Amino acid sequence: MRYYKQRFGLSRAVVVAKNQKAVGRVLQQYRALGWTGSTGAALVRQRDMQYVQKMKSKWMLKMGMKNNATRQMHFRPQVLF
Repeated sequence: MRYYKQRFGLSRAVVVAKNQKAVGRVLQQYRALGWTGSTGAALVRQRDMQYVQKMKSKWMLKMGMKNNATRQMHFRPQVLF
């Protein structure tokens, strides 16, 4: 849990000091495709979806462990004679 639950901050910004024209051109192309950047609502929605996925995976693990066929008390022999 120590290694997989780490959070390294909400967003990492890349600082580009050189070649600002190229960065501007790339951002212009992204905006032309419809990219608006990370908004607060998008981050909240992403966090909510992560919570839903976490709850779903917990439920799937619980059901898998509960319905595991090898947990049954007596095994039926798989022979046909």
